[in-house]
Amino acid sequence: HANDHYPPHNIIKTGETDYLIELAVAGFTREELTVEVKDRTLTVSGEHVSRGREFIHRGISTKKFKRQFRLSEHTQVHGAEIKDGLLVIDLKVVIPEEQRPRLIEIK
Repeated sequence: HANDHYPPHNIIKTGETDYLIELAVAGFTREELTVEVKDRTLTVSGEHVSRGREFIHRGISTKKFKRQFRLSEHTQVHGAEIKDGLLVIDLKVVIPEEQRPRLIEIK
């Protein structure tokens, strides 16, 4: 759904060229999550594997999800890890040497 905000996420700038995307993935195991980059689109999906438990109350959602993030031209994904119930995806903006400003020495 276009207006489905599950799971909640943060986008954090941690440095001049460094960013993190955090997704709240409580209840999902590492094996139930997929992080994929294709054509400058980062897709994070999760599909919960039923463990056959009988819930008396279910307040923690583990419904199937797919979230997409459009990456800018020079953004690279440098890794992902699960930390404190969050899936943390590490992004870096890497501008190729030939596109960086260059000072020309005046003789």
